[in-house]
Amino acid sequence: MTCIVALIHENKVLLGGDAAASDDKSGLIFQRTDPKVFKVGQFGIGFVDSFRMGQILQYNWTPPKYTPTAGYRNLDKFIRTKFVESIKDAFKEQGYGNFSSGTEDGDEGGIFLIAVQGAGRIFTMDSDFHIGEADVQYMSEGAGQELALGSLYSTSMVKTPRKRVRMALEAAAKFNMSVRPPFTIIEV
Repeated sequence: MTCIVALIHENKVLLGGDAAASDDKSGLIFQRTDPKVFKVGQFGIGFVDSFRMGQILQYNWTPPKYTPTAGYRNLDKFIRTKFVESIKDAFKEQGYGNFSSGTEDGDEGGIFLIAVQGAGRIFTMDSDFHIGEADVQYMSEGAGQELALGSLYSTSMVKTPRKRVRMALEAAAKFNMSVRPPFTIIEV
């Protein structure tokens, strides 16, 4: 599994991710060289689940351009409509995910965190393509999620945002066998 961490600082978001790749069936765990956090256009992405999904997002997806015109609500609508549709299109084109073709099962993709350049906001795309946004200035996904969230909560007085992200990832790696360094941290 993994641990992805996002932290808002001023109008920027720091995204951090570990290097673990595990197989739940056999118990094997490897350290990967390809990062789970990266930038594509105006967006920072931190993914969990499938490395194939991450590769599609990093190399085969052309994100739509967001132009802030109507403030907060405009970004909400953009992320929940044009952004989601562009992800679905890329996944379909690359043969990734399950698309229901009108059945009641619904579409399935994957889980990842999204940071929008200059917006200072963190969104989560869930496996059913819905977009969520928590009422805190940080978020985490993956096997180390609870540990990282606890760390981010308890380090609110730490002034250096990069240090907080690193501490959250280190806490997850210390107590979850599916999370391991080295860590990649980017700023969006």
